[in-house]
Amino acid sequence: MSDTDAVRRQVNLTFALLGSSGARSSKWVARNVDGYEGRTPDALALLLKRDVAELRSLWVPIHFEHGEVWLNKEQYELEPVELTEAEASAVGLAADLAHGANLGAFARSGWTKLAASGARRSFDAPAIASISNDITRLDPRVLQHILYGVRHQLRLSFDFLPAQGARVQRRHVDPWGVVPLNNRTYLVGWDVDRAAERVFRVHKISKVGRERVSDFHSPTVGVQEVVEKLLRGEIANARVTLEPGAGDELASRSVREGDDVVLDGVERDWLVRTIASLAGRVRAVEPEDVRRDVIALLEQAEQEGEA
Repeated sequence: MSDTDAVRRQVNLTFALLGSSGARSSKWVARNVDGYEGRTPDALALLLKRDVAELRSLWVPIHFEHGEVWLNKEQYELEPVELTEAEASAVGLAADLAHGANLGAFARSGWTKLAASGARRSFDAPAIASISNDITRLDPRVLQHILYGVRHQLRLSFDFLPAQGARVQRRHVDPWGVVPLNNRTYLVGWDVDRAAERVFRVHKISKVGRERVSDFHSPTVGVQEVVEKLLRGEIANARVTLEPGAGDELASRSVREGDDVVLDGVERDWLVRTIASLAGRVRAVEPEDVRRDVIALLEQAEQEGEA
């Protein structure tokens, strides 16, 4: 059984218990939770014990005693907050992930908000289609190691591939959190070797090690702010004409003029990807260079889908 199967099973268990009124027996889990069926009572109990221990290491308040498993919802469900546009775009990918091999990886990235950066889980934010996003490429075990390091303030060492064809680098980082931005997922922290704040795309990280140190560097500002400061790209202006009722994500950072949204000084990469995600409901895009980039991104997504 693969690591992805184990993570998916643990996600299924967590959400089954979130929807339950109380503790559930091992037999109930075997009958109702995908991934636990077809096992002897002893094998089932051993599997549940292992999965619960792993979930608890990620700060999920789940318990297994005397043949029953339950989740403390009061500790798990946090008070609601408003998500930023970047967070909303990442959370909105949830529906798309049913078709990806690493569904469990995204589920853990949702727990990133609980275990690492402190933001709250929410699935009612406006959805943005996933076009060339990192979510389906995340390795569940790598993400688990990173989250554990963040939670317990452990220095991480890992291999990092900065670009295709480049030499792999061994990096040493005091991790602060995992942050979604523009459909990409980043580890943010203090680069010990370079003595500076740095961000690393998580899907380019492998072979993670952890070490407890006495000189762990803590952040002085929010991790989302660090990522946006270091990665803020080219700025653009645009006017986008949409079908009625479409484009809430664009409108949240623009001025509406009828069916038009007018955007001034927004990050170009975010703009192009967001317009592309609304392609079926977009009537016009100005200026020409932004429209050209949107078309190119859609063509790339189509080619990748046919590959």
